[in-house]
Amino acid sequence: MARGNYDRQKPYLRNPHINKPIAEIYADLDAFTWEIFEDQPHRFDTVSFYVLLPPLFYEGKFIKGIYFSEAVELINKLFPGLSSVFHSFTFVPWIGYSWAPIADAYSSLYTNPQRDKWFRETYPDRAHKPTIPLQDCDFINEYWISPRNVPEKDIDLLAVARISEEKNLPIIAKALKIYRQKHPQKPIKLTILSGHDFDVNNINSLDESALNEWRQIETILTNPFDYINLLPRVDYYNEMPAYYSRAKAFVLGSLLEGKNRAIMEAMSCNIPVICFQEFNQYARGNAPVFPEGAGLYAKFDPESLADTIYTVLENRTEFKPRYQYLKHCGRKNFFNTCIDSFPYYQHNIPDYKPGDVVNNLWLDLAVQQNYQVSLNSFLYGGSHLSHLRGINAIQQHLGELTKFIAK
Repeated sequence: MARGNYDRQKPYLRNPHINKPIAEIYADLDAFTWEIFEDQPHRFDTVSFYVLLPPLFYEGKFIKGIYFSEAVELINKLFPGLSSVFHSFTFVPWIGYSWAPIADAYSSLYTNPQRDKWFRETYPDRAHKPTIPLQDCDFINEYWISPRNVPEKDIDLLAVARISEEKNLPIIAKALKIYRQKHPQKPIKLTILSGHDFDVNNINSLDESALNEWRQIETILTNPFDYINLLPRVDYYNEMPAYYSRAKAFVLGSLLEGKNRAIMEAMSCNIPVICFQEFNQYARGNAPVFPEGAGLYAKFDPESLADTIYTVLENRTEFKPRYQYLKHCGRKNFFNTCIDSFPYYQHNIPDYKPGDVVNNLWLDLAVQQNYQVSLNSFLYGGSHLSHLRGINAIQQHLGELTKFIAK
């Protein structure tokens, strides 16, 4: 399914101290991608086509739209006409930059000038193109993934994590054991939403690699179910927000992966987050994982993690995750960041105000005229064109997406 050399990234999964020049580390991070290419037809039905801004024709003026996808090169080859009405912004559901030279802009995951400079020097053919920090992984709808009214906070600690090597669940298990030794009067349990389809009454129904990780947890905890509630896949839109809302805190054990959607979801549901200081450290540079006031960092050490969990749980009402998340992230901020990254829009949208394009009246009127919904509604999925999934869906709506070519 993936492309590239994953083995070059494996050392980073459980070792926070890689002794290499930073340029070599950046090359390792870019050595593997989860993008979708034309020689992977078995993945065509999973292609995402997020329309951040639809093409517009209003008051005699044509404005190109923006779509972003993990399959920009594939989409461009299958539907070359789209480039006449859209700017393409490519993202990778992992740690590296996109491999698609055809894209008009690239996701950089984080604001990291040093890595951005390396990217431009390494790929001079792309040096003039915008790199955009992907604040909203998977385009989270912060008004749907939001706090729910639940009877009580009956989940001490929540992890949304596959049982796989990059999630470092064994080190969380060690932290749980230390926590109970230090605070026997305040025992806690971790609830893991695993994303796996398995029989909860038969742990052996996990796939082989997940079972191997679980065996490590068993070795650490002896009786892991005294410490952990392990759950299978749950319905994303109907059940996930309630699980987040029931939790007192969220924990992530990874050292290397993509931006991590669950961190954003937890903050959006007003849950303080805990992760390692070293999480995505080479990709981030000095950029934070989350805004100040949304959670705490631990060192990559089980005792530090245990102590950090304790501090967060004892002081959880002092955190304001959702406030901080919406202040700095969310779709509206993401929209402004993306539009501001293209000089084209500053020159073509009337009454343009950097940092506040989402409130541009001309754009709102144009979207309403062309698509019969407001700009805000379109941004939050109010049109069937807002998010298409799969190549067939793109083809089905091709006429609606390219109707302005002849104008």
